[in-house]
Amino acid sequence: MSRGELTKVSSLFDKYKKTLIAPEASVINAFLEVMEDLLSVKLSKEKVRYNPTSRTLSLRGLGALRSEVKIREDEILNHLRGRLGEKSSPRRVM
Repeated sequence: MSRGELTKVSSLFDKYKKTLIAPEASVINAFLEVMEDLLSVKLSKEKVRYNPTSRTLSLRGLGALRSEVKIREDEILNHLRGRLGEKSSPRRVM
């Protein structure tokens, strides 16, 4: 870049967009929003866990809901990829 050229502010953050991943709480909040949008179910944060290492979301208890989530897992994961990006989205829901 030579002197006097203007750069877009958004391009200054490209490096961080590529390297940073969403924190655990952000993934859980996005999952709760998707659950409310798709299944019309409002869950508390205490019922959901996220393991960033394996990128796995898990529901505690709630057997019938877990079955419904497992059936629609691909749809839920697609919505999460759209909201969080490929690098930050979970790979599985258990």
